[in-house]
Amino acid sequence: MKNIVTAILFGCIATPALAIEANDTLVIEDAKKVKIETRDTVQRIVISGTKEDPDFHYMQRISIPDTNAVRRTLKNVRDFNKIAIKKNGKETKWSHSFHVNIGLNAALDAPEEYDFKVWPSFEIGIGSTWDWHPYGNQNEWSIGWGLNWRTYAMNDETHWKKDNDVMHLQPYAPDMKERSTSLNVFAIQLPLLYTHYFDKKQDWSITLGAIVNWNVVATGQRHYELDGEDYEVETKKIGQHPFTVDGYVRIEVPNLPAIYCKYCPMEFFKKDRGPKMHQLSFGICL
Repeated sequence: MKNIVTAILFGCIATPALAIEANDTLVIEDAKKVKIETRDTVQRIVISGTKEDPDFHYMQRISIPDTNAVRRTLKNVRDFNKIAIKKNGKETKWSHSFHVNIGLNAALDAPEEYDFKVWPSFEIGIGSTWDWHPYGNQNEWSIGWGLNWRTYAMNDETHWKKDNDVMHLQPYAPDMKERSTSLNVFAIQLPLLYTHYFDKKQDWSITLGAIVNWNVVATGQRHYELDGEDYEVETKKIGQHPFTVDGYVRIEVPNLPAIYCKYCPMEFFKKDRGPKMHQLSFGICL
């Protein structure tokens, strides 16, 4: 059986020490590098360096007559994500992360009469990425998936109307009360990102990249009250581009949620299907 595990761990214990206790227990605190190699019948453990003694070196070889007796326990998935697997002499490192983002929306470059409002426009998204660290922990390439919901609020004087497959605005009737108008979009996302960490603890970072949006559903919606009755009207097949691409930037600092900004240079509506507008979103990422 070839080498199956090469683990590189960094100790975080306050005071480094080396002690041999009863029952031949060896305690090495604050080790800088621990390497475990398991072969057919032999396991080798190498410990290199401590905080106060970078030249410290310890090596132990253990015979394993029955390889089925080898047991490995990881504290949690986060520990597993920090293990580097060595294949054909090259180290690769993968991790997996889950994201939730909450933010506000704006529609830029739209005609003045559309009057898109940043508040109460909002977006919420969830997603997951697989993160690759081929050249150390400070450089990370990511690909994944996401689900995103965006709502663009507008003024309450007009509402969406579709005529001959063209979306435009039409005034509410004077006797319609409690009015609201919005544009809603649901998208499946494919993020392609690069992250650079400025410190080994990965507390400071910047992420750049693109997010491909598959705009599965988009609707124009209006709510109003007429003669004491509440009405909700939804306009479908509004002519949005099925695919758009957002430029993406995220900045992370210690002890605070990461902040992000997305901008789509592509127009949201197809040509002659609605007003010219570009999507902008910004908020926090957890």
